Amino acid sequence: MAQTCNTPLPPRIWSRFNKLYSVAMQHEVSVYDVTDARYSVVSRDEANDHGGNEYTVEYIRKWCSCGKWQMLRFPCSHAIAVCSWRGEEPHEVTNSKFHTTTYREQYNGHFYTLGPKEEWEEPQWRIQGDPSRVTTHRGRVRARRIQNEMDVNYHDEPQCYLFL
Repeated sequence: MAQTCNTPLPPRIWSRFNKLYSVAMQHEVSVYDVTDARYSVVSRDEANDHGGNEYTVEYIRKWCSCGKWQMLRFPCSHAIAVCSWRGEEPHEVTNSKFHTTTYREQYNGHFYTLGPKEEWEEPQWRIQGDPSRVTTHRGRVRARRIQNEMDVNYHDEPQCYLFL
């Protein structure tokens, strides 16, 4: 699968990117500050009162006021709108862990099976714990349940026992 992928991003990420790209093409971008590459992005107006919100995108810092770009390390629709407005490829601002080349490198190595368990060699070492870090508790385990009025035992009241 990784070898046949010919897009800059793996298939699932690429489809996610394309969905965000179609949303981003409806945003309106304007420049706040050219030297710091700070932009204002107004989201699209929708009939059900969503959209029309203003977001700030700091392109060089890879920061958006919606917080998604920082949190997911994947550009939000606002960042993609700015990339498109600047004439750059938006997949270039994604974190390298999302790129197809990284995907290929991860699965490029060889995996060897361990073989049948009967053929495994006995290890020449033993795992030993640090006895100074081992704690043992003596006595009865303390209850963790919070007691309430049902748990109060009054000694002057007769106990009711049900015998079947």
